[in-house]
Amino acid sequence: MLHNRGEVSAATKEKILSIINDLDYRPNFLASSLASKKETSFAVLLPKAPTKESYWTRPLSGIDRAAEELAQFGVKLDLYLFDTDGSASFNEKTVDILENPPAGVLLAPWISREAKLFTSTLDALDIPYVYIDSNLKETHPVSYIGQNSFQSGYLAAKLLNYGLPEERVFLLIHIGRELDNQNHLHQREQGFFDYFKEKSIQQKVIKMEIQESEAELKQQIAAKGLAPEKIDCVYVTNSRVHIVAEYFSKLGLHPRILGYDLIPPNVKMLKKDAIDFLICQNPEEQGYNALNALFDHVLRKQPVEKEHFTSIDIITRENLDYYSAK
Repeated sequence: MLHNRGEVSAATKEKILSIINDLDYRPNFLASSLASKKETSFAVLLPKAPTKESYWTRPLSGIDRAAEELAQFGVKLDLYLFDTDGSASFNEKTVDILENPPAGVLLAPWISREAKLFTSTLDALDIPYVYIDSNLKETHPVSYIGQNSFQSGYLAAKLLNYGLPEERVFLLIHIGRELDNQNHLHQREQGFFDYFKEKSIQQKVIKMEIQESEAELKQQIAAKGLAPEKIDCVYVTNSRVHIVAEYFSKLGLHPRILGYDLIPPNVKMLKKDAIDFLICQNPEEQGYNALNALFDHVLRKQPVEKEHFTSIDIITRENLDYYSAK
């Protein structure tokens, strides 16, 4: 009767529908999906991890775990990994996705300008999408799953500044390529500076941008007329904090250093006490929850959170063992 099959009198139908409404009945989507064996394709667009120890292996692990669970409902993933040394690779992958439009897209909008262009096309095609890692203003994702980047930068400033007198020397270091096009790093930077502004704390914060080498870090420190031993604190806005920690460790120096993510080289330096704090972004949780959010929106037709902020976990050498699995 629910699917208008079979002969049912109008009075009987009205009575049954009234009972169904009172019971708040909902069709068993999961059972019908299992029976239909229909496939639904989602595209996943993420940065390519340069090594097995890199950050981007972690959200992909969470996505894979969710995909295994959802495969029984006909969910199929098409994976697109782009190089992070420029926008060309990202653009190529978006063209590939649009050649065979999926039912939904899970992406890390790592390159802001190009991601906005891509998602505007998805909007025009009525293809829903979910963000992980960073959020973009003036776009329309079904959901963003990740940290509050501004708040994590604000917290970083508070942790590094704790107990220090004013007029100390802080470095804020962005490491990578296409840095002017990475929205989440700029949000972290803004949060960092806003902490000192709001608290009226006078610290000397020097901003640097490097690609990936200790040699470049050494060169920039010298170019700014800084003596390494006069640097009190360092905030690295991404997972490459181990590069900075290794540089100072080789000099026998130990400024306070804070960065992101429990990747093996960072854990190694944290255990050596060469890094003081790591902020964990729970990348596996981001990937896992993002695919489930897309599934809930597209197939189950269920509402999902517009912003699902993951916890901002502060990791030190003392509590590392309790977070190593994240």
